[in-house]
Amino acid sequence: MPSFRRLFRAGQIPRLILAVLLLAAPAAAQQPTVKPEPVLERCLVSLVEEAKVSAGEAGLLVEVTVKPGDTVTAGQAIAKIDDDQPQMEKRKAQAEYEQAFAKSESDVDIRYAVAAERVAEAESNKARESHTKVPGSVTEVERERLKLNEQKSELQIEQAQLEQSLSKLAALSKQVEVQTAEINIKRRLITSPLDGVVVDVLRHQGEWMQLGEPLAHLVRTDRLRVEGYVDAAKYDPEEIRGRPVTVEVRLANDRRERFEGKIVFVSPLVESGGDYRVFAEVPNRKAASGEWLLRAGQTASMTIHSR
Repeated sequence: MPSFRRLFRAGQIPRLILAVLLLAAPAAAQQPTVKPEPVLERCLVSLVEEAKVSAGEAGLLVEVTVKPGDTVTAGQAIAKIDDDQPQMEKRKAQAEYEQAFAKSESDVDIRYAVAAERVAEAESNKARESHTKVPGSVTEVERERLKLNEQKSELQIEQAQLEQSLSKLAALSKQVEVQTAEINIKRRLITSPLDGVVVDVLRHQGEWMQLGEPLAHLVRTDRLRVEGYVDAAKYDPEEIRGRPVTVEVRLANDRRERFEGKIVFVSPLVESGGDYRVFAEVPNRKAASGEWLLRAGQTASMTIHSR
């Protein structure tokens, strides 16, 4: 095998290096280029959730517990409509239910019917025994009357059991009336459907509320949506859907804040300009002053990360 020095003198080493470089060149040319991450400019920050809370029943507005700027939680009472009438209906239905329930739980009538049946049976048996011992001591009419009385007592047991079953059904009906009254009371208590901030209060204490009339405007501020457009000629939807994003907004005094989020919607439609719309949801955060940094209506830039 020729030594390295002999190959070098013969000029073979440069040729070997050149051959190696030529073989490696196609492999290097075949490596995929890294695609730049899309950066969407002039994206719009908008609300994820908002609500105009309305009254479930018409009536006099007797209490309003919020004002613009207040923070509310889902289920929190923000206003109340006069509920005197359904409250009285509930009290009446509750009393009737308790009465019906007590009657349905009582077995006095059943126990009396059972005792009466035993007495009637004993009288009938005694008359039959007397007639057997001394024929004619008890007339046939009397024996038939006692036998009928025994059968009547047996039927009274069944009647008492039926009355108890009907009493239980009546108690159930009264319980439904109580629940209906509670629903009517609840419909007059206006609550917040979401965690958010009160933007506007449209009605005030002492005013008459119509059914479905809006009382307050609430918006969710802890999570916002960022909307932008992606070039359909450069990026397919599967490259965008579900990707993490970084959103940057410019605040007062040229301050910039960044927020992390995720693409939650990719439109199936390509618009006339060749772009398709995407949504990202971004958790908001507060400044040291307690004010939310990200607000609906702001303009932001959004970078969609490839991984």
